Amino acid sequence: MTNLRSNFAGTFYPANPQQLADQIRQYLDQAPKTIPHPKALLVPHAGIVYSGATAGFAYKQIENVPYERIIILAPSHQLYHRDLAIPLADGVDTPLGLIRFDAGTIRSLAQTEPFILDNSPHLQEHAIEVQYPFLQLALSRPFHVIPISVGDIDGADIKRGAQQLATLMDDQTLLIMSSDLSHYHNKRTAEVLDHTTLTHILHNDIDGLIGSYQRKAAECCGLHPILLGMAVLNTLPTPYCATLLHYDTSASTSFDDQHVVGYASLAFS
Repeated sequence: MTNLRSNFAGTFYPANPQQLADQIRQYLDQAPKTIPHPKALLVPHAGIVYSGATAGFAYKQIENVPYERIIILAPSHQLYHRDLAIPLADGVDTPLGLIRFDAGTIRSLAQTEPFILDNSPHLQEHAIEVQYPFLQLALSRPFHVIPISVGDIDGADIKRGAQQLATLMDDQTLLIMSSDLSHYHNKRTAEVLDHTTLTHILHNDIDGLIGSYQRKAAECCGLHPILLGMAVLNTLPTPYCATLLHYDTSASTSFDDQHVVGYASLAFS
């Protein structure tokens, strides 16, 4: 097998290793650490100049925590599919070095539906790739990643996928849900939509989130990753608590308050 390469270095984030490390370190340094050992994070995935500061609030919570395995759930922006697609590769090269994939666990997951081995959704997908440099800067020890492109899966597949992933959730495993919130509304409308989305997530209201999304009263590009991630957490034997760490919109950096994208970082502990 071979390694995936970074397709968005130089566009979504700096290709220069020192510049990239300095920028992420700045975001981490300006964020407070309030959750000692989260089970999961919800993080945005836009270009680093837009959502990097918000992402920093989430990744600050895992700084120097001894995770050994990271499961990343992200939507597929470029390729429509209806599976949980995991790449067949050894790892991924980033400007900050090589990240190894958890090959043994990936092969095991691929034995059960709805998981499949498929590189295609990962080749031009920024929603997963932009998480890698943050993980490399926040974590102080080697770790392995299971990157999962979450397609347009139904409730039965969410349940099956959650049951499989829940078996992997120990103290050394972190679950990441990658999603931006509302897209291209004016700032006030975006804030109303995002408040509804976040309220459902914070209250573990999966049915309410689905209903609001279907009525267009809530909006997020990573609905299925969020639903799957919440289902995983709800499968665990102990209940979880969700905490909103930071909320922002692209207007903070673009200065365009008529066509904004919403970003949030949450921790689940």
